[in-house]
Amino acid sequence: MPVRFCEDKDLPAVVELINQLSEASGIQKEFQLSHFWKLFNTMIDHPDMYANFVYDSDGKVTGFISIVFYKTFFHRVGTAQVNELVVDKNYRGQGIGHALMKAAEEEARRRNMDELEVGTENENHLAQKFYRKYGFNEEYVLFGMEFE
Repeated sequence: MPVRFCEDKDLPAVVELINQLSEASGIQKEFQLSHFWKLFNTMIDHPDMYANFVYDSDGKVTGFISIVFYKTFFHRVGTAQVNELVVDKNYRGQGIGHALMKAAEEEARRRNMDELEVGTENENHLAQKFYRKYGFNEEYVLFGMEFE
């Protein structure tokens, strides 16, 4: 199966994908591998809170999805939230994003979560179209406050 859990050997490719996501989002930020090692190790230490999958195209990582699982008093069991979803710009339109979303949905269902959520930048109309096509609907408005 081309979708599998992310491993430490995948991190250099994941950094490249996240940098593509950053560029597509209009964010002038370049991410470094050293930051990813530290964060990935934290995620590995908390498997109840995080899951990361990659799409493996014959040994090349061409897609990545990161999910966080959290509890609230409002939801019976919990919520799964897609934090990042990115497909290599040279591999888009081949069903990779759909396969990664399916893996996230299956993992959320396996954990008996109440829902799967995703957010995107207001200007990212392609991502919004993708999520609607996958079956998401707009439930609420998400506000953000960035700290420098």
